[in-house]
Amino acid sequence: MIQGRKKLFIENFLAYGAINALDKIVPLVMLPIVTRLITDTGDYGRFEMFNTIVGFGSSFAVLGMYDAMFREYFETDSLEYKSIVTSTSARIVFISASIVSLLLVVFSKTTSQLFLNTPENCAIAVLAGLGTFLSANKAIISAPTRIKNQRQIYIISGISYSLLYYSLAILFIKLGMNYNGLIYGQLIASVYILLFFYVLNRKDFNFYLFDIKVAKELFKIGIPLVPCFVIYWAFNSMDKVMISHMLGLKEVGIYSIGAKVASVSSFIYAAFAGGWQYFAFSTMKDKDQVELTSKVFEYLAIVSFVSFAAATLCNEFIFNLFFIGDYVKGSVVFPYLFLSPLILMLFQTAGNQLLVVKKSYLITICLSLGLLINLTLNYFLIPLYGIKGAALATLLGHAGSALIILFITSCIKLLYIKMRSILALLLTIIVIFYLFFTNSINNIFLFIAMLTYIAIYNKLLRIYIKKLIYMFF
Repeated sequence: MIQGRKKLFIENFLAYGAINALDKIVPLVMLPIVTRLITDTGDYGRFEMFNTIVGFGSSFAVLGMYDAMFREYFETDSLEYKSIVTSTSARIVFISASIVSLLLVVFSKTTSQLFLNTPENCAIAVLAGLGTFLSANKAIISAPTRIKNQRQIYIISGISYSLLYYSLAILFIKLGMNYNGLIYGQLIASVYILLFFYVLNRKDFNFYLFDIKVAKELFKIGIPLVPCFVIYWAFNSMDKVMISHMLGLKEVGIYSIGAKVASVSSFIYAAFAGGWQYFAFSTMKDKDQVELTSKVFEYLAIVSFVSFAAATLCNEFIFNLFFIGDYVKGSVVFPYLFLSPLILMLFQTAGNQLLVVKKSYLITICLSLGLLINLTLNYFLIPLYGIKGAALATLLGHAGSALIILFITSCIKLLYIKMRSILALLLTIIVIFYLFFTNSINNIFLFIAMLTYIAIYNKLLRIYIKKLIYMFF
């Protein structure tokens, strides 16, 4: 039983990691091409603000229904109840997404002023309203595929979406549409992916089916999570909004390129997210669930810290090789934005324990405190250190949330943290501040740090590797 659960998590982790890698290959390959077509970093910054608005709207439009659906879907084995859960969730999101999208369109000038520091780009806000509607509904319509753990479908959907999006975007840019070409390509590809999952999962939804009792339970779980998703959005996007106001859209473009390249760490994060929800909720009633989750936390900590040191070693080489002009400056934010999603992954591992016992409000509190740290540091660090200051503020905000939730879950015996993880964390803090204040990357120092991580987790790594070999061979 234990062996089977571990194999389930590792298989999902590796499978979704491979899927996300394939999904991200096209965007990463296309990024140097796009930056050569859109040479003005300010125009790329405008496109990124479009994505920022879509992310903001989607945080409210989904209403936490994606996670609530996951939680309730595994509540019983009744197929009828599962159908009620998915259908009720879909109707709720359709209505809320319509309202949020309409508000973005009606108040487009205000939205443009808030996000882009000028009302002149209100057309971007209008298009973001449409993008929000498509994004929110796609999240729910695609959920049954992940609930059923149909990994191969994500390979097909992700690669086909990226190919269609970038093919159209490059065509539109060549036709003279500049950054609008990226927006139009993304919207058309979003329509495609929504239809893709609707056709695939249409049997899981009956849009005439709605249960008020189930809706109340979904709201009970989902609504407290809405502030969490708004905070997630703020962690990822408020730095861009503040940069646009303090430094201008050109700096937003440079920062965004650095963030895009750093998103390679999302391979690991998406592997975790893709396999974790199914694993976590399907094992939540097991007697040794706390011990199991604590071991998973340690495994993820190993992956996070070692990959951070290894990726930072290659940072400047990658940017100088693939980018030209001002986009090369994006390398200064790479280390901090690479590690941030991995810290978020550790936060969510601990936070899931509170979700299982239906104390999701504590997750919101922890995230709120981390966001307060992030925004406060942004206010002081951006004027002093520019986009590098914003990147450090984002990382420290995530770290603050993670430390608080680890303290809470440890105190109430929902997670066990071992000394080796604390030592690895202290080493990471040293590395981060060394990078920030020396303004250079010392490869020897980073290599020693990486070896130290391996030494700290030496015993656990040997056990882990042996188990992997035993499971699959």
